Amino acid sequence: MPQSLFEKVWNAHVVEALPGDNALVFVDRVVAHEITTPQGALEIERRYDDRLFDPKRIVAINDHVSPAKDTETAIQAKVLRDWAKRHGIVLYDMGQNGICHVVAPERGYVEPGMTLACGDSHTCTLGAFGAFALGVGSTAQGGAMLAGCLVLQRPKVMRVNVTGRLGGGATAKDLALHVIATLGFKGGTGYVLEYAGEAIAALSMDERMTLCNMAIEAGATTGMCPPDETTFSYLRGREQQPTGDAFERKVDAWRALVADRDATYDAEIAIDVSALRPLVSWGTNPGESVPIDGTVPNDASEGSLAYMGLRPGVALRSLEIDQAFIGSCTNSRLSDLRAAADVLRGRTVSVPTIVTPGSQAVKRAAEREGLHDVFQDAGALWTHSSCGPCLGMSMGVLAPGARCVSSTNRNFPGRMGAGGRVHLASPAVVAASAVLGRLGSPDELDAAAAPAVTA
Repeated sequence: MPQSLFEKVWNAHVVEALPGDNALVFVDRVVAHEITTPQGALEIERRYDDRLFDPKRIVAINDHVSPAKDTETAIQAKVLRDWAKRHGIVLYDMGQNGICHVVAPERGYVEPGMTLACGDSHTCTLGAFGAFALGVGSTAQGGAMLAGCLVLQRPKVMRVNVTGRLGGGATAKDLALHVIATLGFKGGTGYVLEYAGEAIAALSMDERMTLCNMAIEAGATTGMCPPDETTFSYLRGREQQPTGDAFERKVDAWRALVADRDATYDAEIAIDVSALRPLVSWGTNPGESVPIDGTVPNDASEGSLAYMGLRPGVALRSLEIDQAFIGSCTNSRLSDLRAAADVLRGRTVSVPTIVTPGSQAVKRAAEREGLHDVFQDAGALWTHSSCGPCLGMSMGVLAPGARCVSSTNRNFPGRMGAGGRVHLASPAVVAASAVLGRLGSPDELDAAAAPAVTA
């Protein structure tokens, strides 16, 4: 019987079918970080004699607030650090760490056909590799660490066929926002979004990770992209992958991880990105997004308008900003930093601007290219790697009423600080807005710099 990509991965990991379309599913990898892991680790120590199913299947990363900002976060980091050392679990700590959804793939811990779990909703990022990757609660993560399995209800599958090629300044971030706006906020609830089509095949791995990262923002269980030569090239040579013939044998197996031609889906949508333009969110969820040259919709929700301090018909390009942020598990990889640097090179920001690389490895790579000088010459703050600013934990918390354009993934009330107002956009749009002091796009800077035409 023909199968979708998701079905192939799911069926290969079902240990036992359970009533109610549930299943006991084997978990290949648990990604652990200091905010959600200590609870489960301490419970396992207390109730189950500190036993773990297989410590080698776990990778730990201090990422959300590293270094710690207060006693509470210091305790969380220490618990993770001590636990990892006690069990011989690989730990990426200060100096070699980063955002877990950046570190895991760049080190080669995720691969096609895997199942992965992490106590973080944006674990869906890793579905870009053709893996079934999902965020779970701390209790469920503890169960996966203890027993190597999760009890899951089988999600439905939605095929998202994306045709055309991105152009006109549009990026994978804009595609992600467009998908959410098309489905509607939470319109993907109960589904795995299985991406397909020529536009997906043309994306780099960084871009696929950005796209899958935001599947959860549509309410989806996760997102998945079919693995291909782009995937294999990315993984070849990663430290946790074998080399030579051993790696190529893996590739031969991975090639089968594509949807069968006659696979059926619970739902399907088609999107043509040929005319897609840069988007920016105006409201309090990512689905409330329009093109950067657009206006706040006439049918905008009253709650979103009130929180964002807007009214229908307001041009987004008229909105002055108080802060700009480039980073997060959505857009903090080297390609994202390059895109922002291309905009900021030779220019100066007019509002406080924070640039946070996704990992210390990304940071070092960016510095080898001189990108840190571009950002700092423009007047931006170049930081160490952390999740902090994205969720309003540290390094850039917004004041009440402050308006921030951000390359992050969430803009609900209070996300980056109590009362803060967040507009989501691509790194290039964030960089251009930082220069303009209002929401804007790189083409406006290019137009302003163009020489006047004389008759």
